[in-house]
Amino acid sequence: MEAMRKFSTIIFSIVLAGCATPSSAPTNSDFSPPDIVEITRGFELRDRYNIPKYIGNTAIFVDSVAVHHSRNEASTIVWRDEAGNWQWSQVVERGPGGLLNAERKLVANKTRSLADAEATALERLIREPELYHGEVLRSDKIGVGAPHHVMAIITPFGRTTVKWNGRLLGTHGEIADIVLGSD
Repeated sequence: MEAMRKFSTIIFSIVLAGCATPSSAPTNSDFSPPDIVEITRGFELRDRYNIPKYIGNTAIFVDSVAVHHSRNEASTIVWRDEAGNWQWSQVVERGPGGLLNAERKLVANKTRSLADAEATALERLIREPELYHGEVLRSDKIGVGAPHHVMAIITPFGRTTVKWNGRLLGTHGEIADIVLGSD
């Protein structure tokens, strides 16, 4: 009888532990482009210069805007390509909207593969359930002309959108550091 009780207790513990462990199994089937004003504005920026939007089933889209003397907007996209490799693209436009009446022009258009360490970290981070359901933590003071960012993350593990100034912390911050750089 004692052996049966121990066996039942062990089985119950295993089942309970299995229920309490966060799942990293795919749960999202909606890979449509984000329908967020800021991200759409970034797509329009790319369309103005005939630059691809890289919409797929795993992508991170960030629109960043800084306004002071001029208005600078960046559309940054990190995505997993068909071969499973992580790619990075950033388009930056300077234009009117700040203290100066600047002419609208493309000032940067770069595309590259993520470094192996960045890709490995991103693979780990997008599987974290807290990314899609956890609290968003921020720090730093916001100075004059500091950029405002909007990040939409779409993966098989979920969808989430984060808006911030300053610096993000935690899982969101680690992803923002990979996508935007940690300078």
